[in-house]
Amino acid sequence: MLEKFSGVRSMRELVAVVAGERGWGETRESWLARAARHAGVSYRQTKALFYGEITDPEHRAARRMKAAAEKDGKQEAEALAQRFETIARSINAADQDFHSADVAALLHAARALRGLDRAGTGGDEY
Repeated sequence: MLEKFSGVRSMRELVAVVAGERGWGETRESWLARAARHAGVSYRQTKALFYGEITDPEHRAARRMKAAAEKDGKQEAEALAQRFETIARSINAADQDFHSADVAALLHAARALRGLDRAGTGGDEY
């Protein structure tokens, strides 16, 4: 889906994607607990994934962690697509003729993020 998920090569990286950025004052335990809550698995299973104790990609915890990462990626892509469309609308309202290439590029990016970038797909034109 998104680059941050498609580049995941290990269980450790998968847990890190689901956990997100680790805050300055956040402990590793609380960071792993956040990933566990988000994926719907136990803290112990998340810790085992992170430290390489669970290596089977078909393990229940690994599948749930992957599903959580994919869900996050889809939500992030949708939010970004909506943002691009909002920007395109505001640019188009300002000066339609001058910014037509910029508007087209933003709409193309929004459709690509949604996986709709195919020949013949329609979309809202602004």
